[in-house]
Amino acid sequence: MNCVVLYLYLAKATLTSFSGLTSLPVVRQDLVETRHVLTDWQLNAAIAAGRTAPGPNGLYLVSVGYFVDGIPGAMAGYLAM
Repeated sequence: MNCVVLYLYLAKATLTSFSGLTSLPVVRQDLVETRHVLTDWQLNAAIAAGRTAPGPNGLYLVSVGYFVDGIPGAMAGYLAM
């Protein structure tokens, strides 16, 4: 997946939610069900990684980006957060 498209999906999720895990349904709908670039297992692992690290609750978006596109995807997730 293109990093710009990934950034737009993740930015849409963060901009349409209040904070934290409220963006999760949007991320799951876009990346797991519609685009099929992420599995449920990878999404659960990203949430677990984001919840164990100190910092904002939306930090799981960095892990989602990493699972989708590696290091460039992680940077897109960080910018979208």
